[in-house]
This record gives sequence, structure tokens and C-alpha cells, in this order.
Amino acid sequence: MSLAIMAIRLAVKAALSPYAPPETPATSWPTLAHDRIFDSRFDLLDGRGGERTPLIVFAIEAVDGNAYSGQNGAIEAGRGFDISTRLVLSAQVTSRQAFFDPDTAAEFEAEAADLLDQELADILAALQDQAWATLMADPLFKQVTKRTTKLDAEPYPASETGDKLAVLANSYFVEPLGDGEKALSLVRDALPTASPVRARAVLALERLGATRAYLAAAAAIRSGFAPQPFAVDSLAQGAAPPTPEPAAPPAPVPSDRFPVTLDPEDPIP
Repeated sequence: MSLAIMAIRLAVKAALSPYAPPETPATSWPTLAHDRIFDSRFDLLDGRGGERTPLIVFAIEAVDGNAYSGQNGAIEAGRGFDISTRLVLSAQVTSRQAFFDPDTAAEFEAEAADLLDQELADILAALQDQAWATLMADPLFKQVTKRTTKLDAEPYPASETGDKLAVLANSYFVEPLGDGEKALSLVRDALPTASPVRARAVLALERLGATRAYLAAAAAIRSGFAPQPFAVDSLAQGAAPPTPEPAAPPAPVPSDRFPVTLDPEDPIP
């Protein structure tokens, strides 16, 4: 279940910020945010864009689903829930701003959302539609999701002073692929070898494989025997037939002993 949701995040990252050399021109990126796409980032941002920098922060913020059973459609082995996720794309326009820390009485700079105005509202609207159009055209995103069932556009959040910020968050309710391992395999196979996103999928699959190997070994120990190679007629697959050992010669008879065969009709001498 969680790996299927992870596959969605990886697909979103790969679509909105495709792997490219650092010198890639701005016109090569699918949205105004260029490569400033942050996955599950809830800390101070650093888009390195200067003034009025468009960027996107996305995350899976909610998961819900009904459990499958024999009565309500358990048709896939190992699939326990009919899952729907809330994929939030938060379009923002930020600038480097000066802040004051009252605890240390020091000033510092950080990237923060600008105050909303007409120009920024237009940028946010275009950025959100660019992002969704990119995902709808992306083959990998389509492979790791089954359908999108609902949209919820959240209002611009307000600052502590009541001012509206240049932030527009759209929530898309998406149903992921039921098989998380298959979804991650699709991510791995669709992306170039040098892609950092592909490396994340490979690592997750390796960790899942290690867990399955551990569980298989534990089950073998509990059953009282260790797994053996596949065998036919007591011969392990790929093994050569055993070479018979030569028979040992009979032991010599000592010279002071002679074999005697007694006739039951004769008296004992």
C-alpha cells in the first residue's frame, strides 16, 4: 500500500522535474517552476530563484480506503484496501526575505511566500494548470494511478497579519495502482539509469526484497528444516550423479584359524 503511494510521488517528481543536465535551458522545463519541485518538503525552502520565484511543493497528505473481503471484492492477492490518496500540489511564488529572530535578536534571510497580488494570482493559476496538464500527459503517472476522482482547490492561506499569500494548493484525490511492488517496478523501468528518482525506486525494491528473504528464512526455521535445492530422484538439480565407492576387500583369515563346517549328525570331537 505505502509503496504504491510512494510510486505516485516518484512519478510526480519525475514528470514535473524530469532528469536533465544542470545546463538545461529554462524552456526545456514543463512548468514555470523549472526544476524547483519539492517532494514532501515542510521546512524552509531554497529555490535559488531570487525575487518572485515560482515553485511547487507536493505531498500525499491523506490516505483512506475500505478493507477488501470476500464479500466486497477481494479480487487481487495481497491487496487489503481500496485506497484513495490526496495528492496536494501547492503552487507558490517566493522571494528571499529578511526575518528577525526574537530569541537571538538576530536578523536572517529565508525564502518565503510573497504577498498576493494580481500578477502573482495569474502566475499561480497558470502554474497549477501547467502541473496538472503535465501529469495528465505523463505515461508513468498514468501507469501508477487508476483514476482521479475529485479536485479540491484550497484558498490562499493568510499570514499572521491577515494578508493573503501567493500560495495556491490544489488537492487531487487519486486512486493508486493496487500492487505497490509493480508500481515501483514501473518507475524503475521507465526512468533513465542516472535519474535520482529511479535510484529511490531501486532502493525501495531492494529493501522489500531483503524483507521477503528474511521472512522466508524465518518460515523455514520455524518449520524445522532448511530449504534444499530442487531435486529429482534424490539428485539435486544441476548436480552430477554420485560416483560409487569401491567395495572393501574381505579381511584376511589368520593362519592359526581354519574354517570348520560341522555336520549335525557327527558327534562333537
